[in-house]
Amino acid sequence: MIRRLVVVAATLLAAVLLGATPAWAHGGPIQLDVRGDGGQGVTASVTYVKDGHAVPGEVRMTYTAVSSTDGTVVGPVAMRAAAEGQAFYQAQEPLPLGEWTVTVTATHPSAATKTITVKSAELPQPAAASTPAPSGTSTVTLVVVPVAVAVVALAVTFYLRRRRLARVG
Repeated sequence: MIRRLVVVAATLLAAVLLGATPAWAHGGPIQLDVRGDGGQGVTASVTYVKDGHAVPGEVRMTYTAVSSTDGTVVGPVAMRAAAEGQAFYQAQEPLPLGEWTVTVTATHPSAATKTITVKSAELPQPAAASTPAPSGTSTVTLVVVPVAVAVVALAVTFYLRRRRLARVG
């Protein structure tokens, strides 16, 4: 019996210790996934090549853009961590309008480079929000109608009960 408990405990310990190996895979080379954001922004997500997990901590990156039309060069422009999620970065400055060849270069925690073509465009301004007309059933109606029905039902019940007791008595 004791031998069986020792074997089970050793198996559980080995499973716990060996089950943690994916976390040990972090580190080493990184890869960049670079995209335009549909407007004038450049974004990048950073993962480890070995396991595809997001790179925690700071990644130092910049982008340089070359205009496809006249060869104008913009950058290097720093990229900063975005609030949208871990290992997600966005450019600190907007990309001028036009078509660009954008190269993002990371220097820390390891070196990586990715080049893409981006069409930078102005996003349409959102329409002015107008106050929508109320539609459907209001909350007051949803509360008042059932309460009124319940009160009438109770009144009818008490009236009929009193009438029945008056006949019997």
